[in-house]
Amino acid sequence: MKNIVSTEELASQLGDPKLVLVDATVFFNDPEGEFLRSGKDQYATKHLPGAVFYDQLAEAASHEPIPFQPTGHERFLSNMEDLGINADSQVVIYDSGAQVGADFAANMWAARLAWQLAYEGFPEDQIAILEGGLDKWASEGRPLTAEIPEPSRGQLNFSRREELLADLAEVEAAVDDPSVVLLDSLPKAQYDGDFAGFGDDRVGHIPSAINVFFGSLSDPETGALLPEKDLRQIFADLGVLDPNKRVITYCGFGIAACWLAAVLKYLGQDQLAMYDGSLMEWATQTDNELEV
Repeated sequence: MKNIVSTEELASQLGDPKLVLVDATVFFNDPEGEFLRSGKDQYATKHLPGAVFYDQLAEAASHEPIPFQPTGHERFLSNMEDLGINADSQVVIYDSGAQVGADFAANMWAARLAWQLAYEGFPEDQIAILEGGLDKWASEGRPLTAEIPEPSRGQLNFSRREELLADLAEVEAAVDDPSVVLLDSLPKAQYDGDFAGFGDDRVGHIPSAINVFFGSLSDPETGALLPEKDLRQIFADLGVLDPNKRVITYCGFGIAACWLAAVLKYLGQDQLAMYDGSLMEWATQTDNELEV
């Protein structure tokens, strides 16, 4: 199973007893509401048939000022078992977009849960993100329901894959390491230092990092990924798809970076890690330099 699947592919799998469909929606940066809001209320009124809901906002570990950090290993696996996930399950995760009112498309919340599922040891070839999420599914006239399933508890026994998470020390070492690509997934204006995003007035990006905006990889109207040839062109000449290089993605607090990593994996790059602390750590908890 590809790590990003189309609505057509998912529709053909509905009813498969090994399929576990997970709604991972979080609403982010609502100009008329909360900065972060769980998607559980929306799930109660509409979701894909058979989907269960995972409340990432409630379950994420949080150490100020970083709002999202991985749930403890045993707790996370127990939570996944509650959703009915077994070692042989095929898990497809979806969301309702990157942020409220955005003029771009990206399934970063689904990607965040997919990343942690892989980080905790679940086989990556059994995890997929729904391309375009709930919005694309609904726009195509596909079924939604308010019926909430009651899954049988699953059983999991995995070990963490620590190589999928980059910590501060690894990123500091990567700044001067030509075998590692640091990939900033934030808007170019933020990367360039045109405005501060984290750390009061500190602007810019981690030294040596290159930039590909995570919201530039999908059609903003349909939510579908850009054609593969166009995606490859975006990364052309950056060295990001070089199988001999390790790529570390980062963003503000470890969500958008997961979507960028998911698209890179879709394109065949397997030497990937995500810097979970991202700029929330680099710019607010250290004196490390930022470049503009």
